[in-house]
Amino acid sequence: MKDHFTLEQKVGQLFVLGFQGYELDRETRMLIETIQPGGFLLFQRNIENFDQIYNLTSRLRDMAGTPGLLAIDHEGGRVDRLKQLFAPIPSMAELAEAGTASLRLGARIIAAELEATGFNVDFAPVVDIRLPHSIITDRCLASSPLEVARLAAAFIEELSKRGVVTCAKHFPGLGGAVSDPHFSLPRIERTKRQIQYEDVIPFVRLFDQIGMIMICHAHYPSLGDDKPTPASLSSRVIGGLLRKKLGYKGIAITDDLTMGAVTSLGLTTDIFLRAIEAGNDLLLFSQTTPLVERAFHAIVKAARSSAALRGRVEEAVGRILTLKTRLEFVPPRYRTHMRARVNRQIDKLRKSVEPARTLVTSMLLKCPRVRSPLLVRGPAVGLYAFELGGTRCGYSCSRSESR
Repeated sequence: MKDHFTLEQKVGQLFVLGFQGYELDRETRMLIETIQPGGFLLFQRNIENFDQIYNLTSRLRDMAGTPGLLAIDHEGGRVDRLKQLFAPIPSMAELAEAGTASLRLGARIIAAELEATGFNVDFAPVVDIRLPHSIITDRCLASSPLEVARLAAAFIEELSKRGVVTCAKHFPGLGGAVSDPHFSLPRIERTKRQIQYEDVIPFVRLFDQIGMIMICHAHYPSLGDDKPTPASLSSRVIGGLLRKKLGYKGIAITDDLTMGAVTSLGLTTDIFLRAIEAGNDLLLFSQTTPLVERAFHAIVKAARSSAALRGRVEEAVGRILTLKTRLEFVPPRYRTHMRARVNRQIDKLRKSVEPARTLVTSMLLKCPRVRSPLLVRGPAVGLYAFELGGTRCGYSCSRSESR
């Protein structure tokens, strides 16, 4: 298929784009027609009701020159993008704590919701191992690498049965992050041995099951990058560790390139070029801005004059199109009775994980005693108030669109 593509069409396949609103405005439509992106990422900001999301995903699918990747972050808990259409789903930590049967039921519910709304890619599961003081504790399945791999395999299996492509994240492991990459570049103080023999184990175990791996925006000094460099822009991490040492042959996708961890370095077209050269196949950008079009043209221009970059584009497009041949496009089923049936299953699931919720909540609220008022910004859903050593604290999510 790619032999019939122009260079511009090949470069377009590398882009996965997001946009604002329930419908495509004129500027966004024009940008999509120019770039012909390989896929789209939608958020809660794009979802109003069943009719609207059905029409939107159908339109995006028709606009794609090849079968389009229609992606969403849908894990449950605080990363539940469809909770305005369906009842909320418990978090991954709660599902895992409740047992494999509950986790599988949660995965089947997620798959049914995605099928009903027209998505074929879920940026899940999180396969980072749970570490002390992590910002993503409630999104992690377990603290043991092998247990994470086992539970993630069950989740992936259930989504795969419904034709949903999964994405393991965040390579090479975000469990050690104590700051949020949405705002700044985390520095992961894990030794090279810890990363290679603990953090990456779940990813390696899942190589044959997952559709893609998401590369995180965090700096890992022990992996050889002296200057603060996001893993998503590091050839040592992607080309060296993931590809050569671990032997991964599938698709690598960046985390959102609009995150503060990247923009703090200076968001220019050079970021997109660095991401491709480092070994990424898909470039995730959650906004359609003039920068995206400039980056598209910059990559096309650079690829015309660089055989090495052309080879990288060819390699990436080959992987993307191979994945797309496996996509199943079933017209979304969004009938009212399906919504009611899914909500009944969610109610059953929530009752089964109630004991686990108590345990996970107590785990999340563990914190040293403090002597002064403290505002904690980080992973939580909604706003919680609780007592820490006699001090009343607020614990709130500082960004709703966490990945």
